[in-house]
Amino acid sequence: MTNGENREAGQLGFVSVWSLAAGGMVGGGIYIALGVVIAVSGQWAWASFVIAGAVATTAAFSYVHLSNEFEEGGGAFEFLREIDHEGLAGSLSWVLVIGYVLTMAVYAFAFGHYLSHAFDLGTWVTRGFAVGIMFALVVLNLQGLGSTKMVEMVTVVENLVALIALGVWGVLAWDPVKLVAGIEPRSPWTAVIGA
Repeated sequence: MTNGENREAGQLGFVSVWSLAAGGMVGGGIYIALGVVIAVSGQWAWASFVIAGAVATTAAFSYVHLSNEFEEGGGAFEFLREIDHEGLAGSLSWVLVIGYVLTMAVYAFAFGHYLSHAFDLGTWVTRGFAVGIMFALVVLNLQGLGSTKMVEMVTVVENLVALIALGVWGVLAWDPVKLVAGIEPRSPWTAVIGA
């Protein structure tokens, strides 16, 4: 294989990039964050997601502008490097690595907890599921971009289908009273904390 062929095999196309972005936004985090946001902001959870959406849109616009300005697609690391802040870029890289590891740990624990709760199993089973999920994620990442890309695309499609189905069901079963059932009323400002 030539270098050009190797580069082509390692590149991400539009669908892959879209899947990675969508997976980062509506992946496992939505299932974990939703409970936290509702616990914090109660009946104002919808406003929390509107605020967070506005912030995410602003960040996305900024990244598009910076990508066009520097003609680079590497994100914050590349932008800092372009303006001769390589030390800060390196520090940011380590913060991102640590953040991704902690995020994987939270996802693994949360999904392990969901599985053990669904089957009414104990705390050791939760930890076992979490370790198993972490191991599977590490193995998947070590297999390289091709495997990760395919799993990400399949997972994103499954997540989006599930979320659309839940959204349709929620609209069809709409009852404003159910939105606050069992939740203590919160002040409107808690929407900002939830976001």
